[in-house]
Amino acid sequence: MDEILRWVATVGTIGAGLILAARARPLITGWAFVVLSGASVIWIVVGYLTAEYALMVQNMVVTLINVFGVYRWLIWKGNV
Repeated sequence: MDEILRWVATVGTIGAGLILAARARPLITGWAFVVLSGASVIWIVVGYLTAEYALMVQNMVVTLINVFGVYRWLIWKGNV
């Protein structure tokens, strides 16, 4: 089970990272952060299932960063 989750999180992270690196339109960038948030949550679950607590902590922080990205690109309407 954890192997499948690892692959889902890996593909999501790579795909969303490519979108961010490509500097896509703001709406697409926002959805890339949604995908990254989901992948980070999956990594937290994998860390729990495999007792890799450093992986869990790292992705808890990364999830917060990604949620900020979602807010920044999809919710907040102010100027940067």
